[in-house]
Amino acid sequence: MRSVILSIAVLAASALAYPVKECTRKVNKHTTVQYVDLVVTKTVYVTETAPRTKHAAPKPKATTVVYVPPPVETPAYQPPVYNAPAPSPKPAPKPSPVPVVVPAPAPAPVSPAPVGDDQKCLETHNKFRAAHGAKALVWSTELASHAEANTGDCTMHHSGGPYGENLAFGYDSVEAAITAWYEEKNQYNAASPGFQMSTGHFTQLIWKATSEIGCYNRKCGGSQYLMCEYRTPGNVVGNNGQYFTENVQM
Repeated sequence: MRSVILSIAVLAASALAYPVKECTRKVNKHTTVQYVDLVVTKTVYVTETAPRTKHAAPKPKATTVVYVPPPVETPAYQPPVYNAPAPSPKPAPKPSPVPVVVPAPAPAPVSPAPVGDDQKCLETHNKFRAAHGAKALVWSTELASHAEANTGDCTMHHSGGPYGENLAFGYDSVEAAITAWYEEKNQYNAASPGFQMSTGHFTQLIWKATSEIGCYNRKCGGSQYLMCEYRTPGNVVGNNGQYFTENVQM
């Protein structure tokens, strides 16, 4: 029994006396990162294997590893796209109203300009009317035809038509006959306006409300028979002479 214990002790001593072939010592790695212009410098401390010397501590050796990051691709510039507003829908066209063509009223027949004695009658009347503030008359073939139709028998008489009417017989010219009518003004009493037989030709000649005239001068033998028709007719009686006050200006 004692010999067995001794053998075990010898073996243990032999194991302690045998040299260590390799001793590895762990050292913490220290890493320093430096950033310079996108270049990363990394220092790595690498642990070397210790030499086969007894109890020799491994000496750290520094190595430097430089990392260059891959270039970063910058995407090409794309202009911003703005959402354009959708165009407003055009309103549906409204139907245009169909124009209604209204025929123009037929123009009133225009009497041709008077000539000869007709022209002299119109001009003489308007000359005298202008002296009394009355508007110029216009010639009417309708009234002239009425006068012509009612002088055919060459007997002096009123026609009884719807117009005002002046008659003259035996004068040498229409100007002389109309002047005789106008000279009745010397007998007209403006202070007592109204109709008088002695001044009726004059008051009709210058009556302001009258606008048209038509005359006919018929040759009857060696004499002349002049009939003149007026529209609107003058010599309107009533209302205490008010119509004469309004239409006869002295």
